[in-house]
Amino acid sequence: MPVFRRARANFFMLLPEEGFRHVTGHPAQFTRSDLDGALTREFRATCGTHIVTRLPDRPQVVLKVGRLDDPAESFAARMIAIYTVDKQLFHVIGEGAPQFERLPQRG
Repeated sequence: MPVFRRARANFFMLLPEEGFRHVTGHPAQFTRSDLDGALTREFRATCGTHIVTRLPDRPQVVLKVGRLDDPAESFAARMIAIYTVDKQLFHVIGEGAPQFERLPQRG
């Protein structure tokens, strides 16, 4: 029997940790204890909706764009496409957006 995987686009933005705050409430957090340098994920405790990922040793947070009040207005800045190696025929990448099969080299 074939196995079907549902591919999803994952829209997020990197923000400076300084100046970022949750406006209401306090999210639940989860960090794997069995990994060195594990990420910390923050999510709504009532429904499990992922909000933010905190990166170890980096002064940035990864914010899920769908959590913004007005994603179209707030997310209109520079965009790149990563992990295009998994791109499906129905995925559309904006014209002129830099594309990377995996993560781009830091530099």
